Amino acid sequence: MKLTIVPSDKIVYIDNWSIGNLDLSFVPENVHALQWKNDLGWIEFVENDEFIKPQNEVINQLPDWANTAVARWNTAKEAYDAQQRNAANNQPASTGSQTL
Repeated sequence: MKLTIVPSDKIVYIDNWSIGNLDLSFVPENVHALQWKNDLGWIEFVENDEFIKPQNEVINQLPDWANTAVARWNTAKEAYDAQQRNAANNQPASTGSQTL
Protein backbone atom coordinates (compact mmCIF):
# COMPACT_ATOMS: atom_id res chain seq x y z
CA MET A 1 0.00 0.00 0.00
CA LYS A 2 1.18 3.48 -0.83
CA LEU A 3 -0.08 5.97 1.76
CA THR A 4 0.26 9.72 2.24
CA ILE A 5 -1.41 11.64 5.06
CA VAL A 6 -1.35 15.45 5.10
CA PRO A 7 -3.25 16.63 8.19
CA SER A 8 -3.10 20.36 7.40
CA ASP A 9 -4.86 19.68 4.08
CA LYS A 10 -7.25 17.14 5.67
CA ILE A 11 -6.35 14.68 2.91
CA VAL A 12 -5.32 11.03 2.73
CA TYR A 13 -3.98 9.31 -0.38
CA ILE A 14 -4.03 5.54 -0.66
CA ASP A 15 -2.70 3.93 -3.83
CA ASN A 16 -3.24 7.16 -5.80
CA TRP A 17 -6.84 7.66 -4.61
CA SER A 18 -7.20 10.84 -2.59
CA ILE A 19 -10.02 11.73 -0.25
CA GLY A 20 -10.12 15.18 1.27
CA ASN A 21 -12.03 17.01 3.92
CA LEU A 22 -11.38 14.22 6.42
CA ASP A 23 -11.31 14.92 10.15
CA LEU A 24 -7.64 14.38 10.98
CA SER A 25 -7.67 16.39 14.21
CA PHE A 26 -6.30 13.36 16.11
CA VAL A 27 -2.95 13.53 14.27
CA PRO A 28 -0.20 15.03 16.46
CA GLU A 29 0.15 18.76 15.83
CA ASN A 30 3.86 18.50 15.00
CA VAL A 31 3.23 16.19 12.01
CA HIS A 32 3.34 17.74 8.55
CA ALA A 33 2.89 14.48 6.62
CA LEU A 34 3.34 10.74 6.68
CA GLN A 35 4.68 8.87 3.66
CA TRP A 36 4.43 5.07 3.50
CA LYS A 37 5.04 2.40 0.87
CA ASN A 38 4.56 -1.32 1.52
CA ASP A 39 6.36 -1.74 4.87
CA LEU A 40 8.52 1.36 5.26
CA GLY A 41 7.94 5.07 5.52
CA TRP A 42 8.69 8.30 7.31
CA ILE A 43 7.02 11.09 9.20
CA GLU A 44 7.72 14.68 8.20
CA PHE A 45 7.46 17.31 10.92
CA VAL A 46 6.56 21.01 11.00
CA GLU A 47 8.94 23.66 12.28
CA ASN A 48 9.00 24.09 16.04
CA ASP A 49 8.73 27.41 17.91
CA GLU A 50 12.40 28.14 17.18
CA PHE A 51 11.78 27.70 13.41
CA ILE A 52 13.74 24.45 13.41
CA LYS A 53 12.33 21.61 11.37
CA PRO A 54 13.11 18.24 12.97
CA GLN A 55 14.55 15.50 10.78
CA ASN A 56 12.13 13.04 9.26
CA GLU A 57 11.50 9.97 11.38
CA VAL A 58 11.88 6.67 9.53
CA ILE A 59 9.20 4.17 10.52
CA ASN A 60 8.61 0.48 9.80
CA GLN A 61 5.20 0.34 11.46
CA LEU A 62 2.26 2.70 11.06
CA PRO A 63 1.40 4.66 14.20
CA ASP A 64 -2.08 4.22 15.66
CA TRP A 65 -3.14 7.65 14.39
CA ALA A 66 -2.18 6.65 10.83
CA ASN A 67 -4.30 3.49 11.12
CA THR A 68 -7.20 5.69 12.27
CA ALA A 69 -6.70 7.91 9.21
CA VAL A 70 -6.72 4.83 6.96
CA ALA A 71 -9.96 3.65 8.60
CA ARG A 72 -11.58 7.03 7.97
CA TRP A 73 -10.38 6.96 4.34
CA ASN A 74 -11.88 3.46 3.95
CA THR A 75 -15.23 4.62 5.35
CA ALA A 76 -15.30 7.62 3.01
CA LYS A 77 -14.25 5.49 0.01
CA GLU A 78 -16.99 2.93 0.74
CA ALA A 79 -19.56 5.73 0.89
CA TYR A 80 -18.28 7.15 -2.40
CA ASP A 81 -18.37 3.73 -4.09
CA ALA A 82 -21.94 3.13 -2.85
CA GLN A 83 -22.99 6.54 -4.17
CA GLN A 84 -21.48 5.73 -7.57
CA ARG A 85 -23.26 2.35 -7.70
CA ASN A 86 -26.58 3.98 -6.79
CA ALA A 87 -26.11 6.66 -9.44
CA ALA A 88 -25.30 4.01 -12.07
CA ASN A 89 -28.37 1.96 -11.10
CA ASN A 90 -30.62 4.99 -11.45
CA GLN A 91 -29.46 5.91 -14.97
CA PRO A 92 -32.07 5.48 -17.69
CA ALA A 93 -31.33 2.66 -20.11
CA SER A 94 -29.73 3.77 -23.36
CA THR A 95 -31.66 2.90 -26.51
CA GLY A 96 -28.86 3.75 -28.86
CA SER A 97 -30.91 6.55 -30.43
CA GLN A 98 -30.50 10.23 -29.86
CA THR A 99 -33.02 13.05 -30.00
CA LEU A 100 -31.78 16.42 -31.17
